[in-house]
Amino acid sequence: MDSMYYGDTLIVDLEAGTTEQVPFDEADEAGPGLAAALALYGKHADSDPLVFGSGLLTGTPVPASCLGFVLGGSPLTGEPAVAPLSLFAGVEMKLSGFGIVVVKGVSASPVYLWLHDGVPDIEDASALWGLDTWHATDAIRREMGESLIQVLCIGPAGEAGSPMASISNNYWGSGDDAALGAVMGRKNLKALAVRGLGMIDADDPREFYDGAVALFDGVESHRGFRALCERLGAPDLDGWLAPVAHRTRSCFACPYACATFAKYREAPSVMESGDVEEPGMLVAGAAAALWLMEGGWEPAAACMALEASARRGIDQLRAARRLAGSPLTSEEEIVTAVKELEDVPEAAWPIGDRGREGLFGSWVPPLGSAEEWARANRVGYVLGVCPTFLLMSGVELEALAALCAPAAGLEAGPDDLAGMLG
Repeated sequence: MDSMYYGDTLIVDLEAGTTEQVPFDEADEAGPGLAAALALYGKHADSDPLVFGSGLLTGTPVPASCLGFVLGGSPLTGEPAVAPLSLFAGVEMKLSGFGIVVVKGVSASPVYLWLHDGVPDIEDASALWGLDTWHATDAIRREMGESLIQVLCIGPAGEAGSPMASISNNYWGSGDDAALGAVMGRKNLKALAVRGLGMIDADDPREFYDGAVALFDGVESHRGFRALCERLGAPDLDGWLAPVAHRTRSCFACPYACATFAKYREAPSVMESGDVEEPGMLVAGAAAALWLMEGGWEPAAACMALEASARRGIDQLRAARRLAGSPLTSEEEIVTAVKELEDVPEAAWPIGDRGREGLFGSWVPPLGSAEEWARANRVGYVLGVCPTFLLMSGVELEALAALCAPAAGLEAGPDDLAGMLG
């Protein structure tokens, strides 16, 4: 399956301080994407591994082919769990020069991994330890002289091993609701920084490209949370965010610009970069924002709470659920309240209350039945296509799976792809 992956498997042993590149055989033996990651996770299970990777179609012209992932043992459940790497992190992960990255063991001191164009480096992170995710991201980009580096890092919550800890995707948090950020903290791994210019080649480029472009036919573009909230039967989140909304943003190759950048330290109409260094926050999680809105929070204060969570490296969704019933207005009070969540054990997912269940967490009705949701996640994480897009767009999974043949000579239908995860 070399045609759709750039590089081999990278094994990082933090205890020994070594890296090793081995053939990416699992992509052919178990299947691409998360299927290969699960095989590698099992192979190295005795060393508490974290496995970073991307799907077969990640970084291609396929719509919503933005998805990467991190797989590890959740401190909340004791079972393997996966968290998405969206926006541009999943694509950069694929182009960094490694098909998949297995991080095992514990470092004697804080470090971060720097993966670039097939070169793996273990860097000293002593000066980064204690920094929030925003400052850590900026520090790594300054040190390496590249603003496009994607930084997957933890904040003070992850360093402390909090059950609320979440891996952050640059500044904006992520979908890590399994406390994998605490696993990074346990390993003394502050961050994984990735940048690459790798090439992704298809077995039959023309057929693959034509098929990928055809998938966009009939798919409507959306801006903001409106379409998602309508499907969820929820109030209009766009209207609530409107007073602070500045622009919308999509992940790589996705026609759904379902993240809203909010400005609340200057007028949202201001387009040029001014004297306000940190004017706002990218609100990428509709569910977290909905919890705060329905709890009576004003939009600016709610965005400050989401920002404070992202900075501390705390899961925004669980933080929002915890804070929803007690609206705050002062930024100082909000920052304090968020920080206090790090030490609240019961702030982890409540058992039986739509908490994390299984590899992907709990399903979200009414985007689909539990079976449809599980199928979209299984296919999405193997192929590297956003599961929410698959459920929202109406793209036929059969048409998507048909691209596996011209992409990598893999003859597989949706059932075959879903079955690769066991």
